[in-house]
Amino acid sequence: MKKLAFSIAFFFFIAQSFSQPPTSSIPSKDYYLQKSKKQKTTGLVVLCTGLGIALAGGIVYIIHEHNSDGWLDFDFTGAYIAAGGGAVSLASIPFFISSSKNKKKAASVTLNKTPVLFLQQDGVVSKMHPTISLKIGL
Repeated sequence: MKKLAFSIAFFFFIAQSFSQPPTSSIPSKDYYLQKSKKQKTTGLVVLCTGLGIALAGGIVYIIHEHNSDGWLDFDFTGAYIAAGGGAVSLASIPFFISSSKNKKKAASVTLNKTPVLFLQQDGVVSKMHPTISLKIGL
């Protein structure tokens, strides 16, 4: 009985994995444009946050530099904060790269209606079918 239940479950898993996805799950041009806009906004927010943290760290560094009496009394807290802000700013680069890639995808994915020829008893019949075309540029 266990083998039968396992076989049926395995069959449905295999049948689902080799089937064609529904047409509603195919991303459209608007999807890629929205995704690009959100990624660009996220990149700008992360970049501005990192620059703000780096600026605050620089200010702390300058204040502690003027208030210290010597090398042994110096505090590196401001320098560490500024370095952390720089690292956060660098973390925004992947968002900008993904944004530009999605913008290029939005320009290349289009939804068209293409005529497809079918053989019937009377001869050849042309029917229009919706298709998604992907323009690949070299």
